[in-house]
Amino acid sequence: MKIIITTFMLILLFGANLAAQTLKEGDWRGAIVYDTEEVPFIFEVNYKDDISKPIITIVNGKDRAEITDIKIEGDSLIFRVFAFDITIKAKIEGDKLIGTMTKHYQKGEATFKADYGKPRFELKGSTMLEQVEPKWEITFKPGQNNAYPALGLFEQDGNKISGTIITETSDLRFFEGVIEGNEMILSSFDGAHAFLIKATFSNDKWEGEMVFGNGYSESWEGKYNPDAKIKDPLKIVTLGKNEIRPDFQKLSADGQPSIKREDYEGKVLLIQMFGTWCPNSWDQTKYLIDWYAKNKEREVAVLAVNHEANYSQEYGERRIAEYKDKMDIEYDVILGGKLSKAEAAKAFPFMDRIAAFPTLIVVDKSGYARYVYSFFTGPATGEYYVDFDEKLNAIVDNLIAE
Repeated sequence: MKIIITTFMLILLFGANLAAQTLKEGDWRGAIVYDTEEVPFIFEVNYKDDISKPIITIVNGKDRAEITDIKIEGDSLIFRVFAFDITIKAKIEGDKLIGTMTKHYQKGEATFKADYGKPRFELKGSTMLEQVEPKWEITFKPGQNNAYPALGLFEQDGNKISGTIITETSDLRFFEGVIEGNEMILSSFDGAHAFLIKATFSNDKWEGEMVFGNGYSESWEGKYNPDAKIKDPLKIVTLGKNEIRPDFQKLSADGQPSIKREDYEGKVLLIQMFGTWCPNSWDQTKYLIDWYAKNKEREVAVLAVNHEANYSQEYGERRIAEYKDKMDIEYDVILGGKLSKAEAAKAFPFMDRIAAFPTLIVVDKSGYARYVYSFFTGPATGEYYVDFDEKLNAIVDNLIAE
């Protein structure tokens, strides 16, 4: 009887192993599918030293986001983008994947699919190419009362085009696409947001649509302007030496330990208002981790205040613990409350609301707020990212010397 049971168990185990699928190594074309559009992206699969542990790298232009939290259970692929608390689960069908992307931070879902070996966008074979200039003056919702400006930064290499768009609240991170004739299409999927840009060139300007989500898109137009500008995030809120102190007791959420100003006395303090759901916050957090590692022996400190979309104290604390652990954050991170630009500004008497997540407030050694970066121009913005780094370091140097 024991022999029969043992044999049966071995058959079950062997059968389960046979049923388990493997994910093909190489390039895949993934897509987030909306009701009327799909947003394609490329991801690479490799196994490095362990055939049982695939690594997925999401590719958008110059950006490469590696994901290692991956499981294959039977015929299902499950991978989690911890940075934004998103899970993709898909059935493996040879060269195809079909499944669902779940955004836990906002309790939303979208269809996910992928095909092995296919390009991001199919080219039709046209040899006529409109030349894309590097800097554009852009207007979203042109002709409407709620129109707003933006700055486009692009690079072209034959049919290939990449770049980003900076609005007055954020940059939209890394896009990649193609251009044929007078038409172009670009996409971006960073693990949280799936965006699509479509445009046609005529009458010396680009006109098109940007898809931000399921059922949500905006018209836009842009034209080449080498002098195009966007608001300086350092000048939207100006403070100087007005001797206004943040109210540190209002920084933490109800039920959380209060923050004492005295804990940061004698240090230049960077207060980051951010959310773990936010890709721009992710970019700035990576910057601050590196910046603090280089400067922590000086008279500086960093305090990050997290505001969550899917808010509860338990969820917020869990997200902070995971963030600190997986990113090796050495500075203080606290729970500020739910996602609200007005709530996030309550500790700062000089603002009714912050302009964007993330916002960075620089406090001098006496506890007075001196500068506000109202949004972040991240790595996708090139020269604007360098400008942020240079200005922030100059500000900190000057405040330390005071």
